[in-house]
Amino acid sequence: MDVRRWLVVAAGVALLASCRSGPVTSVTVPVTLDHNRMLVSAEIQRKDGTWRTALLWIDTGNPDFLLSEELAADLGIEPPPAGAETPRVRTVAPPASVRIGGLPLDFTGVTSMVMAQPRWLFTTMHNDGNLPSTVLQRYQVAFDFPGRRLTLAVPGSLAHRGVRVPASVKAATGIVQVDTVIGGRSVGLAIDLGASYTFVSEDVVAALAGGHSEWPQATGAVGGANIWGWWPQEEAWPLLRVPEVRVGEASLGQVGIVGLPSFFGEGASLGAWYSKKSARPVDGFLGPNALRGWRLEIDYAGGAVYLERGAADDVHDMDLVPLTLRPQPDGSYAVLGGAAADGVQPGDTLVAIGDLAAKGTTMGTVADALRGAPGEVRKLTVERSGIRLEVEAKVTRHL
Repeated sequence: MDVRRWLVVAAGVALLASCRSGPVTSVTVPVTLDHNRMLVSAEIQRKDGTWRTALLWIDTGNPDFLLSEELAADLGIEPPPAGAETPRVRTVAPPASVRIGGLPLDFTGVTSMVMAQPRWLFTTMHNDGNLPSTVLQRYQVAFDFPGRRLTLAVPGSLAHRGVRVPASVKAATGIVQVDTVIGGRSVGLAIDLGASYTFVSEDVVAALAGGHSEWPQATGAVGGANIWGWWPQEEAWPLLRVPEVRVGEASLGQVGIVGLPSFFGEGASLGAWYSKKSARPVDGFLGPNALRGWRLEIDYAGGAVYLERGAADDVHDMDLVPLTLRPQPDGSYAVLGGAAADGVQPGDTLVAIGDLAAKGTTMGTVADALRGAPGEVRKLTVERSGIRLEVEAKVTRHL
């Protein structure tokens, strides 16, 4: 059974259970992880009143609802005008009715856009849209990464669990931020589960690395740090593994961090760009790689997050064949950098990892297929100048 079908079946079971118990005030539904991002099955009502399932990526860092062109067409929404420009976007009215596990979600007033381009926003996870922060902030929400579950509840109906940490929420965007301490330095971070990794302004990462030369460092965004492959110079980004990110009384251990360079505008850092969405200035954002062992509850109305540990810290998330990849419009993956000594070169097309065909496969599935224990060999098929080559590439501890 594929991921989409499994989520639909599991969501249906949750819906039947809720129907037996009266009005729905809280639901807990299964999620899957792809490239560290959470995906959940939702139901959206078409213009003719019928319902269709949609796979949404949970996006605490984006206030806008983004629909794929295919989802919009099925809902009866007009697509963006044809043209070569990127992005191709049309602002539309939000859907009238959306529900998850039987709980109706309030999309009133949420900016909604059909995104025909760039297609990789949807093809790299096989999702239909996102679940934005402006919707999430209307509920109590718990993201249980070890249990692969999402809980949505009417404010005040969910019992808190874990360590309470004060948080700031910007009402206009639903962006949540917390104060953290890394290596004795205060670092303000938003919480962005729509991202694939933890990203901090390059200057902050450089200062942390300079003061702690014993911390593991690397160059090249691979694995979860490889966002989409369409940001400038991902293959050259600096990476740092920090032993602890202190969030109030909670300790997130062995967290990989990417130093994001200043390419958001003239002299603009990641922190300056992201601070336009947050209530107070931030230096970057805390991504799902830091929370894979945790249950995170966001109490938007109460201005707090709650952290409860559920699994050990993952120190092996960067044990893989270190390739920085870029998804192409046809579903294939171009190699931007990494593993050149093993025979893979920038400009190659990754055709297969062992028996797994890369084309048409989600980015998370491709990254997972490249993982293993350091020293193991992955048999790769690449295409270079129209010629297919077989390469044996070693798994390394990249960070």
